[in-house]
Amino acid sequence: MLEVTDLHVSYGPVHAVHGVSMSATAGRITLVLGANGAGKTTSLRAITGFLRDAKGSVTINGKQILGKFPHVVVKHGLSLVPEGRKIFFPLTVEENLRVGGYTASKAHNAQMMAKIYELFPILYERRDGAAGLLSGGEQQMLAFGRALMSDPEVILMDEPSMGLAPSMVMRVMEQVRAIADSGIGVLMVEQNADAGLGIADDVVVVSRGESVWSGTAEVAQSDKAVVHAFLGESALAETPADIGAADRGETGLAEALNAAEDDASADRTN
Repeated sequence: MLEVTDLHVSYGPVHAVHGVSMSATAGRITLVLGANGAGKTTSLRAITGFLRDAKGSVTINGKQILGKFPHVVVKHGLSLVPEGRKIFFPLTVEENLRVGGYTASKAHNAQMMAKIYELFPILYERRDGAAGLLSGGEQQMLAFGRALMSDPEVILMDEPSMGLAPSMVMRVMEQVRAIADSGIGVLMVEQNADAGLGIADDVVVVSRGESVWSGTAEVAQSDKAVVHAFLGESALAETPADIGAADRGETGLAEALNAAEDDASADRTN
């Protein structure tokens, strides 16, 4: 299990992330929603060790990994599917997969590669070809396969549907669901809220660098304020003060977002 608690990240004087908390558990997909610039990708980079000056707590099965180098984080059972896939175009498909298994033994890599070819048959067909010749959807499969090579307990995914044709988005989301159903925890940042909510189990909403709401995907889909959070600042101004909270007997997402807006305004004033 991945547990992120009160994560803080600064770029010089800019406090980009200040209080993000989220988690991912085996067999479940946690969807992270928020407007552009909310701090989602920065949070993933801190969790995976690419930003090593972060503060807070990031644990896998109770072991602290915050501040460790990326290759150490991988050895603890965490891997990343980065935004834009970051495939090595001149290398073959199989060479790209081997990059994902650089912390493991040759025997382990051979076993994992066989599983990945079974999961993504098209990669087996193209294994000796240059990765740059793959379609966008096939490149995303390769990015998934590369992340799976280390046999992770948790995979972080940053915008897996980015740049894909609408016809491919559903297929990619089905693959994400299949990865989670295999027992791996998935923490997914996804700008396509409808596609993400269609497969997610849990949802975290991030606004201005902090977590402002969390709950099940079922509740999120019934709360129109999720859409407002996804659309960004202009939509927040039109969000009703209370959408469905009275009926559910709980604090609605709209109320949480409005509270975050009020706090941010007060900080700017002070």
